[in-house]
Amino acid sequence: MQTRRRGAALEQAILDAAWAELVEVGYQEMTMAGVAERAGAAKSVLYRRWPDKFDLIRAVVEQRTPALGRLAPTGNLREDVLRVLDGVVARYRGLSVVTGVDPELSSRLRPELAQDAITQLGEALQVAGMDPAAISPRLLRLPITLVIDDLLHHIGEVDPQAITDEIFIPLAELAAAASPPKAP
Repeated sequence: MQTRRRGAALEQAILDAAWAELVEVGYQEMTMAGVAERAGAAKSVLYRRWPDKFDLIRAVVEQRTPALGRLAPTGNLREDVLRVLDGVVARYRGLSVVTGVDPELSSRLRPELAQDAITQLGEALQVAGMDPAAISPRLLRLPITLVIDDLLHHIGEVDPQAITDEIFIPLAELAAAASPPKAP
């Protein structure tokens, strides 16, 4: 007789089952019913924790890929940007393992990753003495977009240093210099 799992043990069993289901049948064919059956749990248990399969997969991704983490800005803009971009590279490579070749799942998860990194870039600019409001949202997205593009299309050629030194910091400095000074 199997003992009834609860709490963390039940959640782990469901996440493991979701991972196995994702690997075996892919995101498109994956169902909450299939995950529940594999986990030996009722569908209602899954739906109480995750309203739909995307939310369940987001939990799997959070568990199985390296988190970007909160990086406290140091005031050294170059180093802070490189740390954020290195985190994006690690997280996206982990995300690629989870999403495989499923473009829908990848396209739904990518913006969440990018938003965390964009927020951290804005914080790094502020601590380095630049006004993040002087930097357009498009420019803040640019280094993350370039890193992801390199990961998708130029595997092995990801160069966060070049993106930081040759593109992002010079453009951020130009944008900050062009911005009218704040009133005292």
